[in-house]
Amino acid sequence: MSVTTVKKPPRTKFYLITLIMVLFLIGSIYQTDATLTKLVSGTPEILKFIAEMFPPDWLFFADIWKPMAQTLQMSIIGTTIGALFAYPMALLAARNVTTAPWLFYPARLIMNLIRTIPDLLYAALFAVLVGFGPTAGTLALIFFTFGILSKLSYESTEAIDPGPLEAMTAVGANKLKLIRFGVIPQVAPTYLAHFLYTFEVSIRASAILGLVGAGGIGLLLKNTLDLFRYDQSCAIVIYTLLVVVIIDMVSTRFRSYLLKGSAKPMSESRARTYKILGSFAIIALFIWALTGLELTGFQPTTWILTKSMLSGLMHPDWAYVYIPDGEDLLRSLLETLSISYLGNFVSAFVCLPFAFWAAANMSRFRAVSGTGKFFLSVVRTIPEIIMALIFIKAVGPNAYAGVMALGLHSVGMLGKLYAEAIENMDMGPTEAMTAVGANIWQRMAFAVVPQVIPDFISYTLYRFEINVRSATLLGVIGAGGIGTPLIFALNARQWPRVGIILIGIIITVSVIDYISGALRKRIV
Repeated sequence: MSVTTVKKPPRTKFYLITLIMVLFLIGSIYQTDATLTKLVSGTPEILKFIAEMFPPDWLFFADIWKPMAQTLQMSIIGTTIGALFAYPMALLAARNVTTAPWLFYPARLIMNLIRTIPDLLYAALFAVLVGFGPTAGTLALIFFTFGILSKLSYESTEAIDPGPLEAMTAVGANKLKLIRFGVIPQVAPTYLAHFLYTFEVSIRASAILGLVGAGGIGLLLKNTLDLFRYDQSCAIVIYTLLVVVIIDMVSTRFRSYLLKGSAKPMSESRARTYKILGSFAIIALFIWALTGLELTGFQPTTWILTKSMLSGLMHPDWAYVYIPDGEDLLRSLLETLSISYLGNFVSAFVCLPFAFWAAANMSRFRAVSGTGKFFLSVVRTIPEIIMALIFIKAVGPNAYAGVMALGLHSVGMLGKLYAEAIENMDMGPTEAMTAVGANIWQRMAFAVVPQVIPDFISYTLYRFEINVRSATLLGVIGAGGIGTPLIFALNARQWPRVGIILIGIIITVSVIDYISGALRKRIV
């Protein structure tokens, strides 16, 4: 792989950007009241909480497997149905397929609006409309999958080779034939890989949807936490980790095969057999999920609640935007951004040693990098809400707990992305410096860091986008940000208040996405 280079900004611009970042950092620390002293003084409470979790109640497995199966079934149905709706929307949003601006701009707007609303918020809304249970969780995952997969799919569709499309257009092929023979064959492997990735994410998401009553293992977890049975909570977390790690490993293997092909040559008949078996397995899983999941359907009061909700959402509480004395929308959004920024800053530095530990080309022994990858996988499978509950024990129910939860949770994903960037770099400069006797610090400073810095910055910005969404949810359990007034408004059915908060979240997330995307394009 060629060395990634990036233009160095003028010295004045570099100093200005650094100054702005430092000011944001200071402002975030002030806004969240984050101090090392507070964390250290609260450490005994964290240790006490962890001690109450061990030993886990292993006999609780008999009560866990049914909700866990329900979580898997919700994920399978939600991801599959969401994927079926996602690709048609992706085709409408792709400029090289839908050339009419009046079609692809509205399609992108719809995609972005759906994507900006967090999964837990969808679950809370559907729990109000259809009642507690897996129906609310499944509907939330459909929208969640649609938001992720439609964006990934339209981007991969726009990146296909235009040659076949131009050739087919030249001989008079209509739009349907262009899509059938020119687009789908090119995007199918990438689309399936993105589908598997989204399924992984949905498993993690569905594990916490139960915290707002949307069924699955999260509902059981909420019950054990409410009863202070932390040993049972620990058993749930461990079993969930095992399931997610196994699915992650299998999914990663399949995605690698779809994108890179098999490492060993395979006969055509054998490949066809594998495809047939894989298709049957997917169909069998979907049938198992569909027949095993007890979907309750819409309640008699659903239509009345829906009308009340829509009426309130269409008449937002504009007075809540700014209140001179007291809690308001702007202060809550500012706190959410502060939690996201500071949490991202913490994770970007903490994950560095773990990224180099997990990178295969940084160690002679595969077992070393393998344990690093496993560690990062375990960290990223623990939901940030669970981490927030731990830190609330130390620093109380406030924004600081949200900062630490996001910071620690992001280490898993950011460390994985950093490790992949390290593995994909050109090893030539490193080998050349080794040959002339350079030590490890010289190799890092002059051969490794210049190559990986652009990718590191890009991934950090990408993670910040995700953290802004995640920070909106942490208030559900008291970890600060916009989530706290949002969950209060939802529980009280104050739909005008919910409407203005939703508008604030959508605008904030959209602006952050736009700025982050523009910066990433300039960097990489």
